[in-house]
Amino acid sequence: MNEMAGAQGDTAIVGIFPGRRNTLQSEVLARLLLSERLTGLDAVAGLNTTRLASAVHILRTKFEWPIKRHDFSVGCGDGRVEQVCEYYLSTEAISAASRAGADEFVPDVLKQRSERRKEAPKAKREAALRNSASFTTRIDPTRER
Repeated sequence: MNEMAGAQGDTAIVGIFPGRRNTLQSEVLARLLLSERLTGLDAVAGLNTTRLASAVHILRTKFEWPIKRHDFSVGCGDGRVEQVCEYYLSTEAISAASRAGADEFVPDVLKQRSERRKEAPKAKREAALRNSASFTTRIDPTRER
């Protein structure tokens, strides 16, 4: 973990920037560095993942980023009230990260993730083929039980 000086007497913690820029963890970090506050629903819609908490855990533990969370209640369309978790970085951490290289990291991550998304149709076809092969193997009547 790097300690970067903020305003006089202040310090903010800056984690390690992931080396691979086309990963989910890198995109989550990039969005947090852009002052976005992310929920699980945001992750499904904008990041194409249901694994936001896992990515945040990796960023906190492996890369040592001081990601904060805010839990709040929401009323659901089916009449329930549920707790939602929102992840974010403090403004001090974002400022310190900017001085430590985030201004180069963020656009590079967003560009690489955009390029990777162009491969989505191919990945979906590959997944369908794998699932089809797996299903065929499971129902093969000649297979020993």
